Amino acid sequence: MTDHQVSNAVRNEAQAARSGIRPWLFFLVAALFYFYEFFARVAPGVLKKDILEVTGASEGAFGLSMSMYFLAYAPAQLVVGRLLDRFGTRFVVAPAAIFVALGCLILASSDSIVAMGIGRFLQGLGSAVAYLGVIYLAMVWFPPHRHGIIPGLTVAMGTLGASTAQYPLSVMAESFGWRAPVLTCAIAGFGIAIMLWFLLPRRPSWFIELMREDGYNPDLPVPILTTIMNIAKDRQLWLIALSSAGLYLPISVIGDLWGDAFLQIESGLSIKGASLATTCVFIGFAVGGVGFGYLADRLGRRKILYLGCAIASTIIASLIMFASIQPTWFTVILLGMLGFTTGGQALSFVMTADNAARHNRGMKLAFVNFVVMLLPVVAQPSVGFLADIGVARTGLPSAVQELRGYGLVVALMIVGTVITFFVRETTPREDKAPIAH
Repeated sequence: MTDHQVSNAVRNEAQAARSGIRPWLFFLVAALFYFYEFFARVAPGVLKKDILEVTGASEGAFGLSMSMYFLAYAPAQLVVGRLLDRFGTRFVVAPAAIFVALGCLILASSDSIVAMGIGRFLQGLGSAVAYLGVIYLAMVWFPPHRHGIIPGLTVAMGTLGASTAQYPLSVMAESFGWRAPVLTCAIAGFGIAIMLWFLLPRRPSWFIELMREDGYNPDLPVPILTTIMNIAKDRQLWLIALSSAGLYLPISVIGDLWGDAFLQIESGLSIKGASLATTCVFIGFAVGGVGFGYLADRLGRRKILYLGCAIASTIIASLIMFASIQPTWFTVILLGMLGFTTGGQALSFVMTADNAARHNRGMKLAFVNFVVMLLPVVAQPSVGFLADIGVARTGLPSAVQELRGYGLVVALMIVGTVITFFVRETTPREDKAPIAH
């Protein structure tokens, strides 16, 4: 057989494997882990009042402790990307679920804000795999013309987990105490880890052959530092990553941690009402992620949608700053619209995958997610510390003081939107011919 004939045979095998229901089953199994880690990730924001009472921590200390999640999550991305490129999904994702479960166990059993920070750090280590694991698996098992909608569907699964964690968690905490739902989350995590190990497939041999086509040599792997240095020289990758980080702030800061407190102070909502309102951000994010991903696949264009979402989300976030003087129902609608427009952030991963070789796709996706998740490490505690200025240790921020922290989020979103203008358009890559080096 000639090399060309071998290549055609591999492509035919890939096409057959990527058809039917089997890839969707793999996707659902991997996405369940993302659903689970998102539930665990936003739980402290819902249970904030109980955690503050138990630990006696200040708003700033709480924000710093909870941001340990992102301190672990962000740098772990680069290692995770390398592991996915080298070993595929199953051998990386299943052990990661155990880390998240252990983190939940520590949170549920501790009265120390420091210990809870350690638990959040473990959660971040494990969660660093969840989103990338689903996206990487999809890039293997789905044809390129489906790559636009997959990140959106993944976002929908994760935000469904976040939505589930909002109002239901507050009800469970009132009925059984705040530790019970977190402990249940820990037990579920160990079960999910077992399921991931037995149901996810090994990386198929035909995909390894496609990786060889891009220059991959499994016998001579490029050192991770060399790969990182080469990736760090990619200007467009930096622009995508920084703009994506700004566009994701409504989820990573408002939805994950500070949204409930902001709405209670600015709009006078109860904890249940604030949790329910914050859920609108996640629901909108899920719908927007799927919708804009579908449009990107249909149009074969990414940037126009991505830029439009960045501009719209920044305008809407600015309008929410007037929550204290506008009807609550209008603020809730704005929250849903904010989540919807933020859903376009998933396109940053599509654009990254469009131009990546198969053997370093995981690393490039990881680099973008690294920057996206590094920003909340600074933003989450900064919002708390800004709101804390001038507040008595046992008191709560006023509407003006709380708004001071929220203003930082809006300012960072404006910066991200400006960067988006400089991102270049990308197009879907079909598996028909080798890419140039």
